Amino acid sequence: MDTEVASSKFDEVSEGIWSSMVNIPVVLAETQEKNPSHVGETITSSVQIVGSWQGAVCLDMGANLARHATASLVGAEPAELSHDDIRDAAGELANMTAGGIKELLPNPCQISLPTVVMGTDFDFSVPQGMVVYRSVFATEAGNLVVTLIRGEETRN
Repeated sequence: MDTEVASSKFDEVSEGIWSSMVNIPVVLAETQEKNPSHVGETITSSVQIVGSWQGAVCLDMGANLARHATASLVGAEPAELSHDDIRDAAGELANMTAGGIKELLPNPCQISLPTVVMGTDFDFSVPQGMVVYRSVFATEAGNLVVTLIRGEETRN
């Protein structure tokens, strides 16, 4: 995947999903984090990409942003939402983002079901993966970190 194409198109996919599907405007943050912080109540959702390109798309967001995004997606008040609602929405957001990113990758590629981790003070990693692109988006409800991780090729 061409890095110049990746950077502009990668951000367009994320911005498009959040503005059209979630109705929460996101803008690139002035400060780009090297590693997202998983301190405080955090939701990380990830979808694996397999095929001609191997890797994953990960979304990291605080509980406040996750709750507001879920409320917008399901048409409910933030206070009415359960952990399951938020977990399902975070997984769906990762799924939509990975689906958009998949279109930028060489064919054939498939995406997995999402994995979602909710909690405080945890580490999340993709084994044998290398971050190839990361964007931090600012919203009124908190930051969203979207990361593209490429799986390292293993040799037998």
